[in-house]
Amino acid sequence: MGSFYMLNSWKTKLSLACVFSSLFVASHGFAAGMVPETSLLVINEDSMGGSINIKNTDTKPALLYTTINDLPDDKGTHVIVTQPVVRVEAGQTQQLRFVLQTDAPLKVEHMKRVIFEGIPPKSTEKNKVTINIRQDLPILIHPKGLPEVQDAWTKMTWNQTAKGLVLKNDTPYVVRFATQVELLPAHIAGRLDKTYILPGQSMDVHTDKPVSGIKQVKFVPASRYGIQVPSYTADVK
Repeated sequence: MGSFYMLNSWKTKLSLACVFSSLFVASHGFAAGMVPETSLLVINEDSMGGSINIKNTDTKPALLYTTINDLPDDKGTHVIVTQPVVRVEAGQTQQLRFVLQTDAPLKVEHMKRVIFEGIPPKSTEKNKVTINIRQDLPILIHPKGLPEVQDAWTKMTWNQTAKGLVLKNDTPYVVRFATQVELLPAHIAGRLDKTYILPGQSMDVHTDKPVSGIKQVKFVPASRYGIQVPSYTADVK
């Protein structure tokens, strides 16, 4: 009975550790494995590329695997990492370079995801479990000549239609936010399908009850680097 309890307790702790590892990196600044220096990779069109430093915080060397993931709703740009696989010694920092390719000159921001995964050496010890920790970061691609703004969420529009409430991003910027919103003045809970909206996109606000007479929407945006900022209340048109 005791061994069964210990085994399940260990599994539970392992599961929680995997779930919250990325949060620990952002809020407390420590983690095992490959740790990026920032929570966002910015690639500017005027330089046609960008870079980021990754530190191997483990006590042993490891292979750093880097993968670029395209979003299904974002087209027209391609990002290539120059060293998709590289050995990083214990405690050392590796700079990775990224090259941007575009189908045409950019007019709006684009977004992708990049995954950094450290593969440690194969252990010769018996009964030892090795865990690979992945870091999944957004890539923000910024057009040449487009001014940077810190509060693009204030320029989005929320519209009441016959079918419900619709969020529209008419700006040239990618906007990120929490998926939970509050509809005022009725204080009805709503939710969005994604944590981001691309330029030119529209997104329905889902609720568990019909809504009418909504005057405002309260939501929590994210800063350029994904840090939660104070909630913002927008008027509904």
